[in-house]
Amino acid sequence: MRRARPVVDAGPSARTRGRSGAGAGALRTNPRQHILDTWRAFARVTINNGEWTWGGRDPSNSISDAEQILCLLYPATEVAGFKLDRPDAIEDDVLAVLKPMGSGLDIPMRMLEALERYLDNYTDEGGPTFTGGSYLHTEEPGNEVKPEQSSYDITESYSISVTLCLSAKGFLREFQRTVERAELRDRIEATLKRLDNRLTVAMVGLLRSFVINVLEPDSEAETRLLRTVSQGRVVGRTLTQDLRGQLQPVRDKLPELTFGLPPENERLLRDYPERFFECGWAWGVAQDATDIDLPAAVGVRQPHGIADSRPVLHFTVSALDGLADLFSGRTSRQGLLTSEQQALREALNLRWGLALQYWSTIATFGTGRWPMEDVPWEGSDGQTSPYFTELVLSIVSTSLVGGNAKGDVVGRSVGVLEELAQRGRVSRRAVEEDRGITMHDPGVPIPLRGSELNGPPLAWVYTGYAATLAKAALRFASVTSSRRNRARLIEVADSAVEHLLARRQQTTGLWDDPSNVFPGVAPAPATPAWDITERAIEVFVASASLIAAPPVADQGQIDQANTKIAEARHILDQERLTTPTAGGAQEQKLLREVEQLLNRADSLVSERPATAAALADKVLRDLDELAFARQAAIRSA
Repeated sequence: MRRARPVVDAGPSARTRGRSGAGAGALRTNPRQHILDTWRAFARVTINNGEWTWGGRDPSNSISDAEQILCLLYPATEVAGFKLDRPDAIEDDVLAVLKPMGSGLDIPMRMLEALERYLDNYTDEGGPTFTGGSYLHTEEPGNEVKPEQSSYDITESYSISVTLCLSAKGFLREFQRTVERAELRDRIEATLKRLDNRLTVAMVGLLRSFVINVLEPDSEAETRLLRTVSQGRVVGRTLTQDLRGQLQPVRDKLPELTFGLPPENERLLRDYPERFFECGWAWGVAQDATDIDLPAAVGVRQPHGIADSRPVLHFTVSALDGLADLFSGRTSRQGLLTSEQQALREALNLRWGLALQYWSTIATFGTGRWPMEDVPWEGSDGQTSPYFTELVLSIVSTSLVGGNAKGDVVGRSVGVLEELAQRGRVSRRAVEEDRGITMHDPGVPIPLRGSELNGPPLAWVYTGYAATLAKAALRFASVTSSRRNRARLIEVADSAVEHLLARRQQTTGLWDDPSNVFPGVAPAPATPAWDITERAIEVFVASASLIAAPPVADQGQIDQANTKIAEARHILDQERLTTPTAGGAQEQKLLREVEQLLNRADSLVSERPATAAALADKVLRDLDELAFARQAAIRSA
């Protein structure tokens, strides 16, 4: 799960608590300091005698190595003030914490070397590879993951490769502009081409792992879906017709999805309009995925899929996170996609929108209690977990950013996030053998249906509950206009950040050691877990993004500021009417200054109404003092 939106320089954060009164809604988290602290620990662990050291708690794989690189590269490309692509412009405090990596010029060179090595390690004679490797586990303890299973391509790898390739391309292009040696410029250019190739293959993989699962009537999957949306109401014709009606906009567009999907899907959707369905991303290339026939995919290895053709919430959110970077303004501004990749982008954009619309519709269905408010969420496969509720909220919050959600979504999500913080013992003390601990250690197991083709059934285990909670809260906080909701959301995010900080290892300063906060949990090995470390970095970047955004402004504040500005302009016009143009130099100077202040207030009123009102107040005081001085002069004459 990844990727906050790009931000400008965050600067130091406010430290006041997000409660009513002064400082309400202000983060007490200091993302700049947290990123610097993490980078200091990262440099000590990763750089050994000037060489990049791979691996951590888990042996290297295509996902963990990408996470390790992104611990450094992601803030460097998303948060101004942490840029590393111009050696002569790296901030002094950044140089200090990254001292093990060398000087200002050494740092981007270490990054280039790491990217080259990564591309070497995860490319074979057939092209880029996206295997899960050491991140794959067997469902039953004691069984062994077979070599053939370790080589399964994983949606998580496709997704993180999109983020890695786009971040690396933006970084290297800027670094290339500062390089004079032709040899080094050619080396960078060669790496950019290899990144383009990996990006293309990852995009094709995401297309082929998107699935539509048409549910059989009266099947267990349909029963679970209807039980989820009914929320205790009678499942009759009225409810099912209402659900079909709300899902109809998604159904109408599904036949347009021809790339990577079997023709059987289109026939089922056309011939059985009464059947329900689900859509999203499987854990890997689907069993029935077809080849992508687009120019960009020509020559790309498209292996036969083995993943069960049903969406998995965890991998759906992972894919959406990676695609958020693909569709970001930075990707467009920097022109990071080739012309051939644009067609793949459009196909993925359609799937992105439909997945958001489908899951948001299910999550907020009905007029009473919404399904997302019924913790824990139950999937169509019967598995339940508060973590799945987090995932659903993550999708809903993403749809809000695009303006597609309905009603008081933020207001109703706040209470759910607060409950999730309590259930996961993020904002509440845990006791031994507390069930809430299991979501962090050993984590939430997610079965990989279809993986048993070449060995025992496999599972993906996720331990980033607190990070996912923080990111969802921060995303909701970024879109709400309610100060009360924002304050409560920031309190959830701050609690999650404090929880994460408490779990840093004493030895490395990185993550993760749940025994620091949970009783009865065995101490973790003294090696970094790059998945949790990278997710902590994502939370800090998301915090910086929230701080960098304009302050929350409600319509009442805007109206009040506009009223003050209008009164000040009217009084200014009166003063101009009565003050001779050849009048006193001080009076004319004052009138010019107050006009400039009012112009400034006008430009700020929609985003910073309190500041605009303060400027208007100053103008009103200055004009009143001018009028008072004139009246005093008249009386004394």
